[in-house]
Formats: sequence, C-alpha cells, structure tokens
Amino acid sequence: MGSRERFFATVRHERPDRVPLDLWARPEVMRQLVEHLGTDDVDEALGIDFGHAGIGSRFPEFEARAAEPKGGDWPGSGGRYIWHDDRTFEDAWGIVQRVGEDGKLCEWVSGPLVDASDPDEFDFPDISTLTEAEEIAGRVAQLKEADKVVLGGATMPFKQAWYLRGLENWLCDMVANRPFAEKLYDRIYAYQTERALRAARAGVDVVTVVGDIAMNERLMFPPPVFRALDKPRLAEMVRRVREVNPDVLFFYHSDGNISEVMDDFIEVGFDLINPIQPECMDPDEVKRRWGDRITMWGTISIRTTLPLGTPESVRTEVQDRIRRCGHNGGLVIAPANVIMYDTAVENVVAMYEAAREFRWNDA
Repeated sequence: MGSRERFFATVRHERPDRVPLDLWARPEVMRQLVEHLGTDDVDEALGIDFGHAGIGSRFPEFEARAAEPKGGDWPGSGGRYIWHDDRTFEDAWGIVQRVGEDGKLCEWVSGPLVDASDPDEFDFPDISTLTEAEEIAGRVAQLKEADKVVLGGATMPFKQAWYLRGLENWLCDMVANRPFAEKLYDRIYAYQTERALRAARAGVDVVTVVGDIAMNERLMFPPPVFRALDKPRLAEMVRRVREVNPDVLFFYHSDGNISEVMDDFIEVGFDLINPIQPECMDPDEVKRRWGDRITMWGTISIRTTLPLGTPESVRTEVQDRIRRCGHNGGLVIAPANVIMYDTAVENVVAMYEAAREFRWNDA
C-alpha cells in the first residue's frame, strides 16, 4: 500500500499493510535525525505518510515595522516580530511572548485584550489577511502526487482567545462574562472557519483544528461551557467546510484529557483525535469507548517512553499499541506531542522501525 491508500483504509477501520506514521519533533531532534540517518529527507527515511499545506496570514503594515527573523530553536523562531527587548517579542496580533533564558521555549506575557471591556477595542484582522486557496493548491497537488496525505486547517479558537485575552481572564469570561465571550468567539470562529474553508478549497485531505482545551485530568473549563460556546460553532465550521468538500476529514488536537467531550467532538463530525497522551487518556479505553467512530492519532509517550526508555522499551510500547488499538484500523502512530530535545535519537528511530516492522500475523 502507498501512504494515501494506507491512511484511508485505516480511517475506514480496515486493517492496512502497516499503521500510518506521523512525526512531530523539535528542531534539535530533526537535526539529530538528519545526522543519524544520513539524509535530509527524514520523512522518507522514517516512512512518514503525511504532508502539510496550511493557509497562512499576511499583515503588510506589521511586517513593515517588524525586525528581520532571528535564529534559534524556540517555537516561532524564524518569524518576523517587533522585539521589545532581547527576549520579548510581539506578533502581528499584538500578542507578547518571552523566550526562556535557555532559548528553548516561550512564555505568554500579554495580549491586546487583557484590559479590554469589549472585544471591539481590538482591531481584529479580517479575512483579507488570509492567503488564498490558490496559493497553496499547487503544494497540495504536489504532495498528493508524492502519495502524501495532506493536512491543513485552523487554530482552535479557545487557544487564540486565551492568547488575546489572557488565560485567567478568558476562563472568567466564558463563565461570568458571556456577552464578551460570545462576541470574541464570533470574531475568532469566523476567521478560523475561513482558514478551514480555504484549506478545503485548496484540496487538503484533512482539516486540522489545533489548540489545547484540557489539563492532565480534565478540561480547563466545565463541559457545559464547551457545549454552549464551542460545540455549536465547531458544528457550523464542519458543516460549512463539508459543503465545499463532503469527503474532507476533520482532525482535532488537544493535549490532556478530553474524555468529557469526546462524544461532542464525534457528534459534530470530527474523525481523528490527537494526540491521546497515555498519561492522560488510556489508549485502550479510548479504543474501547470510541474506537469504532474515530481514528486515534499519536499515543506514544513523550514523557516516559521516548525520553526515558531504551530502544527496546520503545519497540515494546509501539508494537503493543498497534496490537491492542490498531487491529481493525483506526490508529495512526505518532508521538503524543512534540518530541523534546532531550530524547535520544536511537529511541526516535526505534519508534518508526517498530511500527514499520510490525506484522499483523504476529498480533
């Protein structure tokens, strides 16, 4: 099977020749993989089945004032920003972040709606800032020609709202300042829905909606709030995108435990759930409860197995996961979040070798 045939069989809950494979890793890990594997084409060497072609944004006035890109491995490096000092930067949305002293991660500092009493106090970008579908259609076609499954989509509006407003403020708004929350969400959902629509028009196979709503044990906010604010808007996003392409699949990513609202995501039309962190959601339980209605994407621990294990223990976890959760399709093997810089490259390679070498008659 090729990548596309393999993936679509998996989503239909048919047993493929092997499970589809995806990769999400820090730049440091990617450099180690290039050196270890002796090739710049890490995806080809590991057997990755996916490619990405997302709709971006352009902010000419901001870009005219922004500094040239800085190097580094921190999230967002290589972008253009307004720098407040050597470590603190502001993006085109007015969100301010600070790079850690070790240059590895960033922390949120402030957003343009932190002190606002009305979302209208922020000059919200309109859809004219989004790139057109035609601008990525060529890349989508190229990836498909190379037999890749193509992903592209939107940011989960909850996460964008928290970055604009501040997490504590936004959580309070959702519960106690509902008019503010509804108004801000209407703006963000309109923008992100348009991103998803343009991705679908460009021909992506999978529309991704990415952004955390959960902690290790539960949602960051009560499930009834999700059902009142997010669920109907997500349903409308899915409905509108499937008017453009009825066959497009929907993928949702959140760290943590989203079990409380799994049925809601399935009800509005999501097909693929990522990353199923095993410390937060038991993959066996997810398979038992929802495995006939979703495809699980991820599941390999980046907290214990990959950074702390051995190649042998990595192989054991990967093959056990396939045996228990992929016996009738419905499983994409991938790290349960971004592989961090302190992970041995041998463990990363073992993860993909184990999945490629697994044979169903061994199950």
